[in-house]
Amino acid sequence: MASKIKKRKIVIALWTNNLSGREILSGIFNYAKTRIGWDIRLVHLPNATRPERILDIASEGIDGIITSDISDATLSEIMMKDSMPAVCICRPGAMASRPRGSKTSYVNCDDIAIGAMGAKHFLSLGSFNSFGFLYSGDRPNYPNLREQGFREALAQAGKKCFTFKSPTAPDERINADNLSRWIMSLPKPAAIMTFYDPYAVQAAKVCREHAISIPGQVSILGVDNDGLLCEFAKPALSSIQPDHERVGFLAAMELNALMTRSSHKPCTRTIPPLRVVERESTKPLTPAAHLVKKAQRFIYDNASKGIGVADVVKHLKISRRLADLRFYEIENTSIRRMIEDRRMELAEKALCESNRTIANVAIECGYKSVKTFEAVFRKCHNISPGTFRKNAIA
Repeated sequence: MASKIKKRKIVIALWTNNLSGREILSGIFNYAKTRIGWDIRLVHLPNATRPERILDIASEGIDGIITSDISDATLSEIMMKDSMPAVCICRPGAMASRPRGSKTSYVNCDDIAIGAMGAKHFLSLGSFNSFGFLYSGDRPNYPNLREQGFREALAQAGKKCFTFKSPTAPDERINADNLSRWIMSLPKPAAIMTFYDPYAVQAAKVCREHAISIPGQVSILGVDNDGLLCEFAKPALSSIQPDHERVGFLAAMELNALMTRSSHKPCTRTIPPLRVVERESTKPLTPAAHLVKKAQRFIYDNASKGIGVADVVKHLKISRRLADLRFYEIENTSIRRMIEDRRMELAEKALCESNRTIANVAIECGYKSVKTFEAVFRKCHNISPGTFRKNAIA
């Protein structure tokens, strides 16, 4: 009789009361489906982190931990013991130094890239007289990277960022009077990026109360693309969509490597955001920017279908020359380059997160031949797709 596979007991401690936490959890479960030896204990943060709850789980034995909150003393103490394999979905700097030989990796959204994407989005829309960033100062190790990315990207374009840092948590307790004064003080038209969608809702509410038109006088951009918040806000809110599911998937993959391969070294990985999902709260201020955004949406949705420049031009219903001119004017790149970048994004994700053959990945990403796919991939990454996959899961 075949011996039973010993199940590894995995603790997943996440904030699941928001969209990002649930999407991360979905990514973890997508990976866990392939791990028949995982016995998962889910801890919903923050209320479920009572010491007795954690200690009760620990008494049964734990083989690995994935968590987005390392501030809980009991949970951190367990992670410190016996070089417990652990993956933290946070910044490395958010946790105190670990003992030598510890097995802790970090996987998180690239918050600097999220902020930079917001700045570039606004810059592509036209001429704003001011740019603002709204976030909470009660969690100093978390939100400020998005503000940093936003500010630095604006600085490269010769623009200044005005920051509003609320002293309270990102919910209804924002000081409405101070926020109102800040928004009123921004030279119009103004572009405001918020740390995440609930802040965007707050900013929109203040604008409505003071008869500030959106997006005429103020354009607002959130983060997380929470459909319930964004679609039902007045007006509907544009938002950056991070790749939370990929964060969860790679966190689970990393934990498995820490638990099963003694030679595997802990690492830090940051995952870039997917895209800006445009709604009413941000609207191109120039016809050229509107044209480019329309093309970008078409490329994002259809790059894997083997489209070419001619297909994009046909969708825009303008001449090839004018389309190329507008792309260089707004994005400083070509239509062809944007198509290839989107295909490479899809290819990287498929190589990291699936066992599909290189040939299948090539076809699914819109390439007519494996040879062409490998040539383009090597040109972009200086390595073959196969080597890229090995390095990603090593």
